[in-house]
Formats: sequence, C-alpha cells, structure tokens
Amino acid sequence: MHFRKSFSLQKSGILFLFLYLIIPISAIEKDSLRHYNLDTLVVSTFKHENNKLMRPMAASVVTSQLMERQQISEMKGFTGIIPNFMIIDRDTRLTSSVFIRGVGALINTPGVAMYVDGIPHFEKSSFDINLLDIDKVEFLRGPQGTLYGRNAMGGTILVHTRSPFRYQGTRLQLRYGSYDETSVTLSHLGKANDKFAHSIAGNYNYYGGHITNVHTGKKANYLGSASVNTRFEWRPLPQMNIRLTNNFENTHQGAFSYGDVNNKTLLVDSVSTDHPSYYKRKLYDGGLQISYYNDYIAIRSQTSVQHLNDTYEVDQDGSPKNLYFAIQSEKQRLISEEIILKGLNDNIYGWNFGVFAFNHSIDRATDVFMNLRTPKYKLEKRYDDYSRGIALFHQSTLNITSKLRVEAGFRYDYEKANSIHEEHKIIESEAQLINDFDSPLTFSQWTPKASLQYLPTHQSQFYLTVAKGYKTGGFNTVFDTPLQRTFEPEYSWNYELGSKGWIIPEKLFAEVALFCINTYNQQIKQHLDQQGIKIFNAGSSVSQGFEATLNATPFKNFGIDVAYGFTHATFTKYQYSNDIDYSGKFLPFVPRNTVSVNADYTIHTTNEFSDEISFNANYTGIGVMFWHESNTVQQPFYGLLNTSVTARNGNVSFSLWGKNITNTQYLGYFFEVGGRKCGKQGKPLSVGISLTLNF
Repeated sequence: MHFRKSFSLQKSGILFLFLYLIIPISAIEKDSLRHYNLDTLVVSTFKHENNKLMRPMAASVVTSQLMERQQISEMKGFTGIIPNFMIIDRDTRLTSSVFIRGVGALINTPGVAMYVDGIPHFEKSSFDINLLDIDKVEFLRGPQGTLYGRNAMGGTILVHTRSPFRYQGTRLQLRYGSYDETSVTLSHLGKANDKFAHSIAGNYNYYGGHITNVHTGKKANYLGSASVNTRFEWRPLPQMNIRLTNNFENTHQGAFSYGDVNNKTLLVDSVSTDHPSYYKRKLYDGGLQISYYNDYIAIRSQTSVQHLNDTYEVDQDGSPKNLYFAIQSEKQRLISEEIILKGLNDNIYGWNFGVFAFNHSIDRATDVFMNLRTPKYKLEKRYDDYSRGIALFHQSTLNITSKLRVEAGFRYDYEKANSIHEEHKIIESEAQLINDFDSPLTFSQWTPKASLQYLPTHQSQFYLTVAKGYKTGGFNTVFDTPLQRTFEPEYSWNYELGSKGWIIPEKLFAEVALFCINTYNQQIKQHLDQQGIKIFNAGSSVSQGFEATLNATPFKNFGIDVAYGFTHATFTKYQYSNDIDYSGKFLPFVPRNTVSVNADYTIHTTNEFSDEISFNANYTGIGVMFWHESNTVQQPFYGLLNTSVTARNGNVSFSLWGKNITNTQYLGYFFEVGGRKCGKQGKPLSVGISLTLNF
C-alpha cells in the first residue's frame, strides 16, 4: 500500500525553491543549522574537551535564530532537518518516539538520550517539551555512552537555555496562525553584577487542531500547554559557578485522533469516536549544577530531579460505538547525581572520569472498561516499578603527534529493577484476581568506545570511531503469558568513518560520515488486540548509511545549508513465528532518506519602516519509510516547504510565515489492529504572523 501526495504542488514547491536559490543575490551574518567547528560551537558543555580540534563524531547544532525563522517550538520540529533524525508524530506528547540512524524505540525506553541544561530525561513521555528561551540544541549522532551514558545508543540531544550572564533584556513574542495556533512568550534575563544573574520565562501555546471528530463535531488533536522556566546563576569565585534551574510545564491535548485509511484515496477518511480522548501532563524538572576549576583540573556536580504526573484516556475501539475505553495514569519520580573530574593540561594527554547514580520510580494505573459484553466489567491493572543504578565512565585523549590523535573510553552500568503488578477483573463491585507478579531484574554492561583522528590542518580532520551501544531491558504493561512480562537489554556495535573541514575558510564547510550499526537482541513491539503493545527481543539488525552536510556563505548576507542522510536498516534475523520470518525486511519507522535545504538572505534597508528584511526558505524531505515489520505498508518520500519573511526595525521584528505551503498530504502515523487500517494525517498548509519586541 502506498500513501499518495499532491505531486503537482510538490513539483511546484521544488521549482520555487530552486529558483529562489539560484537568483543572483548580494545581500547578515547567517544563523542556521550548523554541523561544524564543534569546539567553538558545542564546547559550551562541560563534557566536551576544550581544545582547538574538532570532535570525532557527526554533530549538528541548531541555533535559536533558525528556530525562530522556522517557527520550531517543539522537538518534533527537528524531524528531517537533522540528518537521519526522526520523531514519529503518533498521538500525544506521551508517545513521542525518537530515532537516529535507525536506532530508537516506539514505546519503551528511548534509544536516544536527552538532557535539558544537564538534566536527564529517561522516558519518552518527557521528551516532547516546549522549547522555551532556547540558546541552541545539539544533536550528537552515534553512541555517546562514555560521556552521556544511559541509553545513548543512537545518540544524544542536548538542549541549552540562554544564560543570563551572556544575554540580558526582556522579550515578548506573539504568534498566531492557521487552526488558531497561538503562542505568547515573555522572558526576562538580568545580571545584577559580575557574580549574580537570573532569568525567568513564561509561555502559553494553543493549537485548535486540524483533525475533526465527525461524531462529536469537535477537534480531535487540539493542544494547550503552558510553561514557566527559571534560572539562577551565582559566581562566588572567578573559578566557581553555581546554577539552579527549574522548569514547569502543564499540557492538555486531544488524544487518539486516528481514523480509518480509505482504500481508494489511501488517506485518512475521518475520525469518529464517541468517548472523549485526551492526555494531561504535569512535568517538573529541577537541576543544581556546581562547577569549579583551577590550573589543573575541573570538577562538576549535577543534581537533578524530575516529577511527571499524567493521565491518558482513550476510546480504544476507535469508533462511535460504546464498546470499550481505557484510562491510564502515571507518576514518575527521578532523582540523579553526576560528578565529573576533568584534566585541563591536555596538550599531550587529556582525561575525564565520572560517576552517575539514579533512582527512578514509576507508579502506573490502567483501567479498561468493557462495555461490549454483558455484564459489563472493568479490568484494573496496577504497576509499581522502580529502577536504581550506578555507572562509572572514563575517556582519555592522547595526542600522538600534532596531526594524529587517539581517543578512547568506557562506561560500566549496573542497574536493579523491579515491578510489582496486580490485575483484577471487577464485575458489579466484585474483584477477581487475574494476575499477580513480582518481577526483579538486574542489568550490567561494559560499553567501550575508541576513535582515531588524523588532522592534516588545524581546520580539517578524518576520523574512525568504534563504539558499543546499550539499552536496558524492562517490563511490559500488557502480556499474554508470565514469560512475556519482561524483556532483555539490547546492544549494538557501531562503526563510523568521517571527515569534516573548511574547503574555503569561513565560506564553505563540508562534512561526511559513513556508519554501520549491528544491533543484537533487538527490542521489537507487538500489538495485542484490545490490550495494547508489548515488547519482546526478536533477533538482530544492521543499519548502514551515510550523512553529508554542506554549509556555504557565498555572499556577506546570504547563507545556505544542505543536509542529507541515508539509512538502509534491515533485520538480519527476526523469526516472528513458525510461519512468519521478517529476516531481510526493512526496520519500521526509519526513513530511508532525509533531506534539508535551508537558505537565508537579508537585505539592509534605509526606510522608516525597517532596518533589514530577511527571507528564509526550508525544504525538508522524508522517506521512504515502512510502518510495519512486514513492509506491506509504506510512506513514500514526501517533501515539506516552509518559508518566512521577517522585517526588523530596532527592537521590533515582524514575520509572515508558512508551513507546508505546498499542502503536501502525508501520514504522521499508521498501524493495523483488529483487521482495521488506522492512521493520523500529517499537518496541512498553515500560515501565520509573529511579532517580537525586545526591551
């Protein structure tokens, strides 16, 4: 089955972009997607070595300026812009699944690590957050266990908010667009003196939704979200920095906006459900970071806490009939501590050591109301899960010569986990015990990493990296037999060969990386009709591909970035049942191609209405991608074209923007259950305006 798109509009959009890019222009220092010069752009994090050489990894940095021009306000907005990066737009912020280079997870523990100002996010339910007062977002591709650790099997996302020591002032941002998309953001950053600075930012987002529930006449995928972030920094000594961050977020959105896929048009017909479906989440992140350095070493302590409370209520039969629905609630509590020692005299030899410890508890409650049978009954499931662990990690760098460099490290993880599960069937207030389990698990793993670098000049390098990736096992919330209650860890061996450097200094930069990832004991999802999804270990896979980026500034006020990623990810061994063998099939949810072309052009003016006018155009292409291990259903390659025009006059800027201006039709998600083909339509054409005031 293939999902079609509007080919004529697509071609028109590509032609428009092509013409836009080739028109001779001579017209700002560009702020865009950057893939280069890691030491000057990425080294704001303590874990990267502060030296003149670029790191042996493929990395991308997205600045706040690019995010504003492309109206990126949530993690899903980076899909396709970063090579081989995909977030599946399934249902709600509970189910945001991240994949890098074919490595990821649909429902269980993520295969990609994420940190927000040093605070780790363990579960996918806390990945899709409001991006508020952002300085930049970094994407490090490939295993990062020796520095970032737990479940950084496919890579690491680092989110950095703005420091009040670097930025001061008050900013008001207003945005309004199609489907009542509304955003109001107010932030203030202040510096009392050279020792103390603070910031506070608040945000409200609303999206009316583009999917209508024809049974109720209401929008099915609305979203309302509010956030408040605070940051305090104190420098009692020149060599010491203390930072306290607090992030609050409250989200309420429509859920389960899936409709039947039409066999003729191969698009989603409509959503028609009788029971209200929604998702509510309250999220708090807090972090205390203390850093100190002298002439020889630096030490940093990061203490983090995260509280998450959410409720997910869905019409699971997905129809206007009152058959059955489910209510799931969850409380997560995470506390972690990380301490790092780093050597500063690294002319010949550099090193760092670290220890990471955490305690993570999850209380889940699931009630399934069965109205399709007589008498009606309820399945009541309760889960009390926890995991505790400690990890030691180290990385060394040896400069053999001025042009030859070796980097090597390891990480050792040890975790204990347990799940207490009870399930009752309740009929007319009488409870019958169905299942009762107490399932302890223990995980431990060594994950080494080694890189060899050759630097022919101080502005270029070649590198070869070999690393082991690891993702912990866990517990299923639905299962048929006691043996399916748990699943085992997944691990991989990763090989990367890359090169990066300036072809024309300050004008043209290029980067290319080839990779091969062999994954073993792979964690795979399986639908259980009228119950949900379980995870089991299905065999092995191989993901091979390459990434290429080109960053050019041919003129003073014009810049263009091109990024391409290719991933060929297939199962090498996957015996689903005695009759079904998926060996050789493509992995689902992994796009074969990701393409991004971004262009910025600024004209400086002298009229009374504006000081400058900036034009931005971005084309993002994604696909082909399969929705199931059987490879019978696929999403063909599709492209989205986004544009914006911004006029600035002093401290005021005004923008007109458009997303998916060719109105390309595509699917955000597809699945089959109970013989039905269900899907969620991707976001259509939307336009809007933005106003920014700086005080």
